[in-house]
Amino acid sequence: MFVIDDLLLRSVGISVPGLDLIWTLEQIRGYAQRELYNPERIRNQIKETRLLYEFGEISREEYMERTENLVERLRIAEKVQM
Repeated sequence: MFVIDDLLLRSVGISVPGLDLIWTLEQIRGYAQRELYNPERIRNQIKETRLLYEFGEISREEYMERTENLVERLRIAEKVQM
């Protein structure tokens, strides 16, 4: 019901931020993207993975796989930030 109300109100140009479902979903999506594509956070995960490997907590294969995935995510994140 709320979705239909929001769509109808938007179609006539009425939008109330904070009460608008679509606005709220856009805010949640934006927050999730900032968290997912945060280059500093990904760099910290790479450092953490390296420490886990050095302390023997993970195997070399797991270290290589995690690092490869994180480096790819970092490349994407840096492209998104530009």
